[in-house]
Amino acid sequence: MSRIGIGVVGAGRQGSIHARLLASAVPEARLVGVADVAADAATRLAAELGTEAYDDPAGLLERPDLQAIVVAVSSHRHLDVVRQAAAAGRDVLCEKPLAMTLADTDAAIAVAGTAGIRLQVGFMRRWDADYRRARARIAAGEVGRPTLFKSLQYDTDPVPPGFRDPAVSGGIMVDMGIHEFDLAGWLLDDPVAEVRAWGAALVDAELGAMGDVDNAVVSLRFAGGALGAVELTRNAAYGEDVRTEVLGPSGSVFVGLLPLSQGALAGPGRVAIDTQPGSVPRFRDALVAQARAFVAAIAEDRDVEVTGADSRTALAIALAARRSLETGRSVRIAEVTEVGATEAGATEAGATEAAGRAG
Repeated sequence: MSRIGIGVVGAGRQGSIHARLLASAVPEARLVGVADVAADAATRLAAELGTEAYDDPAGLLERPDLQAIVVAVSSHRHLDVVRQAAAAGRDVLCEKPLAMTLADTDAAIAVAGTAGIRLQVGFMRRWDADYRRARARIAAGEVGRPTLFKSLQYDTDPVPPGFRDPAVSGGIMVDMGIHEFDLAGWLLDDPVAEVRAWGAALVDAELGAMGDVDNAVVSLRFAGGALGAVELTRNAAYGEDVRTEVLGPSGSVFVGLLPLSQGALAGPGRVAIDTQPGSVPRFRDALVAQARAFVAAIAEDRDVEVTGADSRTALAIALAARRSLETGRSVRIAEVTEVGATEAGATEAGATEAAGRAG
């Protein structure tokens, strides 16, 4: 079977990770190019990996040996690149979030559907072996009916200068929290119905002046009655830390970075520990598995597993959390999705009107 030709749009930190893994760890794919408006960054990364560099996605998308792209530009540019890929008939693996608003998310889903391209979203934790085991254990009833979801994401790296503006990144809830919000519904197989968020810029005053926070706590209420809590910080000096636990009356499943394990199952009289070599960077294998699944969907001509609709669900929770942070009250997810539907309708109506004027 011939290898699938894939390009990466975005030569920053995340784009570089994707490109290096595609070039070295996904044998079913062939990295055919890297594009970035920062031409120097694209040139350096392409030279390192022995591929071609482009200063615009258009040039990369024109390649006859290109079948798909990975979108790893700033979040506010995702929709534009998805549109370009759809126009060129190329499948897309887009970093989270698919777009910054529900209306733009719907637009991305719609343009992909109209063009008949695959659109996968980069929630890489769904491909992590420990999270997949945890989900299987919950589904098998090993903890009983879930009652409590807890998840934390502690980041150690300062926010890059070009990503500090919430209009570019979506802020802490969209940029960081969306992973936890996606996990919540996916692990419990139960939608989040309501959130209450608290947050403050406790370390980075400049970030606060831009309208974002560097520490936040979000309480969740699931439709089925379970409760949840998400903790986010950008100031973990000791290093990146990601942990998740789902508790039920019969036990607990745990995924995290404790020294002894990456994942565990605790029950009456027993603890099962899932070990992983400390030399393997966290989520490296998940990113590889995600890319290989995307390539397999193309090669086997089937649908992707993690879709634009999944991104929409997680984004709605993130936007509700942000609204709760701004208003100081609990926010039902339905409040956000109702507004999103109105925005999408207005966007569609505006596009129709513009097309009519153009005609």
